[in-house]
Amino acid sequence: MYVKLEREDASSVALQADSFTKVCENADGSLLKAGEWLFTGEDLAQLSQEENRSVLFTVSARDADDTLLGEGTFLYDTAQEKLYVTISAGGVTCSTSDAADAPADVPPVLTLPILDEIDASVTVGTAGSSLLAVQAAAKLLDWGVNTGLDTDEISEAASTWLAAKNNDLTECLQKLELVDDVYQKLLTGEARELLDSAGCADVEITWGSDPVEPVEAILRAAGLRG
Repeated sequence: MYVKLEREDASSVALQADSFTKVCENADGSLLKAGEWLFTGEDLAQLSQEENRSVLFTVSARDADDTLLGEGTFLYDTAQEKLYVTISAGGVTCSTSDAADAPADVPPVLTLPILDEIDASVTVGTAGSSLLAVQAAAKLLDWGVNTGLDTDEISEAASTWLAAKNNDLTECLQKLELVDDVYQKLLTGEARELLDSAGCADVEITWGSDPVEPVEAILRAAGLRG
């Protein structure tokens, strides 16, 4: 994986995948040099080879005040061998070639942080798992009501996220199924009581009784809808 800055205000570049984060920065805190390819290591390729799967990864750049300058998420596959990410004032692009006029032939991947949050916070088959599911379902509903994404985008992003889970897919689906059970209850008249009992008394019910389409798009991608 190689990264090149086409801007001169970045002090750090980070490469993040589901099991590691690598940060490249100068020891003295000075700005990183622009215009040169920076090798970020083979962690991504090794992870993809070891687990025999495509890996979602995010590359970001920050300035000296830790302000995010640019961020892009892409899918790495071992067949691509080397990838070249360029961070400019216009955004973050990814290519399979380091040529100056190379097209950005690796499309960016839309991410759904709400899915990462559910995966990190919800447990299956443990004490308190139902309470955690209520809290997660409430956040999912709030996200669904307020997101500006259309259902096709959400469905594709959810499918990509699930496909990248590989060996963890079964557990992820169990977590989503648990959250789905609560989500359906939160669309009924028992929502307030359920929220209060789970320590969510401060959560305002901003949804009605109809299914929330962005949420439904995720559940369809997970195979939880016919």
